[in-house]
Amino acid sequence: MKSVGSLLSSLLKNLGIEDKIALSSLQKEWRSLFNEPLSLHTYPTDMKNGELSVNVDSPAWLAQLKFFKQEMTKKLAAYGIKEIRFKHGTVYHKSGQGTKGKRQNDFEQKSKHIAPSDLQWIDETVSAVADTELKEDIKRAIESTLRSRKNKSL
Repeated sequence: MKSVGSLLSSLLKNLGIEDKIALSSLQKEWRSLFNEPLSLHTYPTDMKNGELSVNVDSPAWLAQLKFFKQEMTKKLAAYGIKEIRFKHGTVYHKSGQGTKGKRQNDFEQKSKHIAPSDLQWIDETVSAVADTELKEDIKRAIESTLRSRKNKSL
């Protein structure tokens, strides 16, 4: 007779949700597994067949993580992780509030200093970019540049 645990594991695997459950558990424990500042700049987003996809919030951190990849993979082996793939993207925090949500609030407050015609020009400029995250990054860069120019002229 099989144990309930082995039957449940087999059922989850057959339903194709075993990786999703492991990922959810990993996301909840991410900050306790990896201390700051690493946990503030990274977040696991997908898991398939032992490969974990981790979003990284900046190109600088993306470059640095090459040095930590092997150590991180060893630490995550208990979750069935055999390989880690890092990519630039949104990093969510423990509360579920992503940096994207925080950035949007910052954008709304800071955009008050940008003329509506400039905001329209920015939207038109980035409208051809298909990747949503990249589009938002470009928008923020342009807005930041406009704000810094306006602050210098004040």
